[in-house]
Formats: sequence, structure tokens, C-alpha cells
Amino acid sequence: MPGQASPAAAAAVSGAGSAPGAAAPGVSADCKAWSTLNEGAYRYNNNQWGHDKAKGKSEQCLLSRQVDGRTERGWSWSWPGFDPSVFAYPEIEFGWKPWSGGPSTDARFPLRVSDVHKLALHYAVETQASGSFDLAPEIWLTKSGEATTAPNPKLITTEVMFWMDYAEGARPAGQVIETPTFDGVTYELWKEDNIGKDANGQGWMLLSFKSPTVQRQGTISIDTLLRHLVEKKLVDPSEYVASVEFGNEVMGGTGTTWVKRFDLEVSP
Repeated sequence: MPGQASPAAAAAVSGAGSAPGAAAPGVSADCKAWSTLNEGAYRYNNNQWGHDKAKGKSEQCLLSRQVDGRTERGWSWSWPGFDPSVFAYPEIEFGWKPWSGGPSTDARFPLRVSDVHKLALHYAVETQASGSFDLAPEIWLTKSGEATTAPNPKLITTEVMFWMDYAEGARPAGQVIETPTFDGVTYELWKEDNIGKDANGQGWMLLSFKSPTVQRQGTISIDTLLRHLVEKKLVDPSEYVASVEFGNEVMGGTGTTWVKRFDLEVSP
């Protein structure tokens, strides 16, 4: 969902044309909007949900290449202009996504918040980008544990984002409500109410944990942060973690991200 950026950051965004990583030697690219690729319990999605806001010619692609005998995946983008409400979110999906429906990639999800014992995201990325973007893994919380065939975004109650990388000047939507510390890292916790009314007709709460420094590799202990939100009465333990997603929000500019590591540790 949308972040915000300073006027200086917005003014710095320029350029148009092709996604820079798509033409690199040895790289295969799928540049069709909404293309997906399943790899075990993970689904890569060329998510271009804000493409109608493009200020000119744009391109975004899912990428793959061979590195030391294994397949490495990623994505590349080129979005001219600047829009704080986000052009796209190329990503990895896990679980049941309320925006697309269909079968869950893991039969345990949606998983009741109170039943989450361990939910940790281990990741590492290599990113080269200019313009305005972030690396913001997120979870969608829903009021029902039903994984319907049809999309059902009206089930959404809360979106929780984890800002681990961001261009200078970019910040989450809303205001800082506290600065909690987890595993030695003091985050800013941002909160915005009634996000997305135009999208699902009712809106939801957006909570964003913003790291004080860029972290392009590490572990996010989602279960720990969830328990904190429950203690603060910002999340209802009877709700469900529907999906875990991992991607770059792009507000403008060009870039390429290669996913060096991505795995979820799940223990209900």
C-alpha cells in the first residue's frame, strides 16, 4: 500500500523505458503484467496493481538466471514519473491472498493469529535502483479463515508492513505511534486508519514497522511483532494471517532486485 516521499525524492525520479534487468546476459524475463510462477509453496507475481497511474511507457518483469548451478529469481522495473500511492509491487506470495483468491499455497493458511507459534521470514536480496521504492514484506489479516476460490478483499481487517529498505525521503503512510524494540532493533511503528476504501469498499488499518537502517538481509520475527500488536490491542487474536508477501513497492524510477534467499519458518 502507499507510502509517502518528500518533494525532493519525488523530483529526483525521472526516466522511462525498459526494465533494466530484463536485458542482462543470461537472464530470462517474463514482462507480462500479473504473470505468476509457482515454486513450491511460494508464488512469484508480476503485480502491477497501480499500472493505470503510469506517467508514460513502463515495464516490469519477473526474472530468472542460473547462479552456481541453481535458479535465482527476481524482478526488474521501470516506472516513469512519481506517484506516492505506488505503481506496482513485484513480489513473492505465500498463503491465501484475499485480492486474488484461489487455493492457498499452504494448507495451514489462513492461520488464526492466536495459533501462530513461530512465523519467521529469512531473506536476502541484491537491489540496484534509482527513484523511489521500498522493500516492504507484509501480511494481510482477515476476519475469516476461509480460503475462497473467488477474491474477497472485504475480509481484510489489517495490513501489517515491514519496511526493511527504502529510498531517501520515503516513509510509510500515517503517523508514528510508538518506537518498540525487537531483537535489538528499534522500529518506528506507523499507523493509518481506513486505508483502501476505494479498493474494498470499507477500508482497513495499515500498520508499518519501519527499520531505522536499510536491512537487505536478515530475519523478521513476524510472530514476535504480531504478539506485540495483540498486546497493544491493535490486532485481534481471533483474526487470521491470510498471506505473507515480500516485494518492492515502486513509486517511480528503475530498479532490479535479485532474491538471494527467501524462506518462511512456520510452526502453528
